[in-house]
Amino acid sequence: MPSRLALPALLLSACCLAVPLAQAQKASPPATSTAPQPLLSSSINDFTNEDWDRGVLRRVAGVTIPATPANVEGFISGRQAQLGDGQWRAITDVQRVGNNLAVFVEGEPLDAETVGYPRRLAVDDAPGTGRHLQRLPGRFNTPINDFTNQDWLKGIYRKAAGVSIPVTERNREEFKSGAIVRLADGQDYAVTYVNEFGRSMAVFLDSPALPGEKYGYPRQLTFVAPPPKP
Repeated sequence: MPSRLALPALLLSACCLAVPLAQAQKASPPATSTAPQPLLSSSINDFTNEDWDRGVLRRVAGVTIPATPANVEGFISGRQAQLGDGQWRAITDVQRVGNNLAVFVEGEPLDAETVGYPRRLAVDDAPGTGRHLQRLPGRFNTPINDFTNQDWLKGIYRKAAGVSIPVTERNREEFKSGAIVRLADGQDYAVTYVNEFGRSMAVFLDSPALPGEKYGYPRQLTFVAPPPKP
C-alpha cells in the first residue's frame, strides 16, 4: 500500500492524463419523492495507467472524479459514498489536484470492474437515518432541440453524451466546460466541452452515450452551477 506521501504523485499522474472535465426559463422545483435520493452522483474519470484502473486506484480504496463545484462541496470526509456496486463506504479523505478529486474510502481496495468508469459515485450524509443533504437547485431550464438524423435522436447525440440546445445569449454565457447541468432523470453531470453550430449548440457531458428516448425532446436541460473558479 502506498504511503500518504506517495498519494499526491498518483493523483498528479491522473491529472496529467487530461481527463475531461429556445428561450430559457426558470427551473421548476424538483418533484418530491417518497424514496430519498443521495445528494448527488458524479461520473468517475475514465483513465487507466499503472496506478489507476478506469478511475479507481489499484492499491488503496480511492476513486477519482471531476472537481466540479458540486463535487467539491458534496464529497467531504465523514460522509458516506455509494459505489457502483451499491455498497456504502465512509469517506476518509479527499484530495484535489487540478481539475480532479481523489475520494478515499474506508476498507479494502476497490474492484474497478464493478465500481470504475462508466459507473458513478454517489454521496450522502448517513443512509438509513433520514438525514439527507440539500440538492443544489436548478437555476434555469432550456429546451432540447427537436431533430433526428443518423447522428442525433431527439436532440441527443448517438455516439457520445451530447445534448443539443438553442443558441441564446444566456445559454452561450452559462453552458461552459466545468459547469453542472441536470438531465430529466434528476442526475447532475459536468459539462466537458461545448460546440456551436449555427443556431444550435452541442453540450457534451461527463457520461457515456445517452439514450435519446429517455433524455431527448420534449424534455429540457437544467443549468445548475457554473464551472469552478481557476
